[in-house]
Amino acid sequence: MTVKPPESGPEFEAMMRAIDADLSKEDVSIPHRPIRAVIAVGTMFKLAMPFFKPSLGAPAELKATAQLSENIHAWYEAAYGDRLKLDMGMGKMVIELDRDLYILAFPRIMGSVQFVTLTKFIDAPRFSSNGPAICNILQLVQDLTEAKAGTLSIEALRGLDQKFNTGLEAHDILESSQKQELIRIARGDILTAINTLMDRHDRFAESKWASLQAAEKTLKAAIVLQGGMYKNTHDLAKLCEHLESLGLRFNWFPLTSVIQCSPAIRYGDEPCSREEALAAHQASLKLVVALKDAGTKFEQSLL
Repeated sequence: MTVKPPESGPEFEAMMRAIDADLSKEDVSIPHRPIRAVIAVGTMFKLAMPFFKPSLGAPAELKATAQLSENIHAWYEAAYGDRLKLDMGMGKMVIELDRDLYILAFPRIMGSVQFVTLTKFIDAPRFSSNGPAICNILQLVQDLTEAKAGTLSIEALRGLDQKFNTGLEAHDILESSQKQELIRIARGDILTAINTLMDRHDRFAESKWASLQAAEKTLKAAIVLQGGMYKNTHDLAKLCEHLESLGLRFNWFPLTSVIQCSPAIRYGDEPCSREEALAAHQASLKLVVALKDAGTKFEQSLL
C-alpha cells in the first residue's frame, strides 16, 4: 500500500519542519531549500514532483503532485519571506551622488549587453533581436529614483560610468578567481566594508578595516599566484614590495595609501571619516584591476 504524503494540516507542518531542520543541518542556504524540500518529499514518498507549476502539457503524474509542490513553496514563503530571495548579482560597490551614498549593483552578464547612462529610465534590460541587450547603469543604483537621476550633472554621470567599469571588472575578476581561498574571503571582506559603510550608525572605521582586509588578502593571493609565499602582515606596502621582488610592478602607492590603517582603528583609536572609508572601499576594488593589469594570473570570465 502506497503511503500518500500529507498536503496540509498538522502532519504536513510536522513533515516540513523536519525536512527544513535537516536542510539547515546540511548548511543548505534558505533560498535553495524549497527546491531541496520538493526533492526530499518526492524521494520520501517515491513521487515525481514538479519544482514549479507545471505547464498544460505536462505529464499527468506531475500534475497530480503540483498542489503538494505549491504547498511546499507556500510553507517556505510563510516561514522565511524575503530571505528566500536569491541575489543574482555579481557584486556591489558604494558610490557617492550629490554627497549621498548609494549602492551600485553589478549584474551577472549572460550574452551580449550594452551599458548606457540614461537619466530617463527604460525597461531594464531592453532586449533587441538586432543587437545586445541595453542596460541603464543608473537603474543599477539601488533606491535611485528617475526624478533624482534627472538632476545629476554631466560630471556625476561620467564619474558613475568610470566607477561602474572599474567595479564590474573587479567583481568579475574576484568572482572568477574565488577558487583561490584568499579571494573568496576577500569578497566577504568587501561585502562587510559595504554593509558597515552604509550603516546608519557611523561604522566608518569598521568599513575601512574591512577594506584593508580585502586588499591584504587580494595582494596575498597575487603573491601566491606569482609563486611566492606571503608573510602575516597588515602592511600593504610590504606586500606590494614583495610582489615587486617577484617581478610584478605597478603604481600601487596611490591605492594602498588610502586603504592602509592600523588594527587600532577597530577600537576607535584611529579616526576615520565617511570620505576616508568610501575612498578605501573604492580603492580596494581598483587594486584588483591594477593587479590584473600588471600581469597577476587572476582568472576572468567576461572582460
